[in-house]
Amino acid sequence: MIKTEYKNSIQSKRKISSAYLSMLLEHKGKFTVSDIVRKIKINRGTFYLHFKNLDEVSNFIENELADNFKVIEQDFRLTEIDKCPEIILDKLNEIFSRDIEYYRLLLNLGDQNTLINKIKGYIINSISNNFKVMKYVMNHENFKVVVQYIVGGVMNTYVDWFKGKIDCELPKLSALLAKMIKEGLRGVIRYGI
Repeated sequence: MIKTEYKNSIQSKRKISSAYLSMLLEHKGKFTVSDIVRKIKINRGTFYLHFKNLDEVSNFIENELADNFKVIEQDFRLTEIDKCPEIILDKLNEIFSRDIEYYRLLLNLGDQNTLINKIKGYIINSISNNFKVMKYVMNHENFKVVVQYIVGGVMNTYVDWFKGKIDCELPKLSALLAKMIKEGLRGVIRYGI
């Protein structure tokens, strides 16, 4: 069982992180620690208990993201080709569902951060390190291009979903994406495109 003090610390950091992301959206990166503490109604001491400065908040967000997405690679490494899309998309859903509003803020930042590229990198790395998938690939260079294309499309679809441009439940969206990915990967592997 996680100690209450530890849970409270995590909750405080997440609250500060969410405020930080919100301020990035509202003020295009021009804000201070004072702006954050006013926004979430905490004292400066609470902020400095967890972070030394705004850069540490940004680093915390990136590290938390990295830890979440490392799980994808671990679970995916030896997955059969037919299960690959579901494994990745189920893990993305699990991660996003923990705090949809938090990820909505992250993904709405667009070009202001490298979140989408980091997620793409984790997924592409997971696929590239999957021995059960790669043994069936005839043309590795073309496979890399196709994977980049698919992962980019999937991430853009998720970004559009978080922005409210796609109106369906997250599991339904993932099931549709998984079906599309399977068909695309089968074609690349089967025909050596």
